[in-house]
Amino acid sequence: MEGQTVIGSTLVVGGGVAGVKAALDLADSGYYVYLLEKEPAIGGIMSQLDKTFPTIDCSMCILAPYLVETARHPNIELVTYSQIEKVEGKEGAFRVSVKNKARSIKLEDCTGCRACVDACPVENIVN
Repeated sequence: MEGQTVIGSTLVVGGGVAGVKAALDLADSGYYVYLLEKEPAIGGIMSQLDKTFPTIDCSMCILAPYLVETARHPNIELVTYSQIEKVEGKEGAFRVSVKNKARSIKLEDCTGCRACVDACPVENIVN
């Protein structure tokens, strides 16, 4: 992309390890990226694993640097606990309507500790 001016933004759907890596690659290329995830936090299934196959490496040891870089990247906007409602337009010129799920916390104060989920008396609030 050297010598070219990047215009526009992209949408990456899914905040698992593949979506996070795709968002980082696009953002490093100069695109503004909206990373959409249906769950309250990014990381996907890999963030729930203890070890990875076949190397038996700690999954968070691999994933954590990507998550930190994604959250701090100036060209990435995380859109969590949300889902696509409608897509309009054509390739290269589309508009996406997103429905944000209700939250009972101030998002800017959230540290991702999930203490609010553990303390909530409502069953299955996350799903």
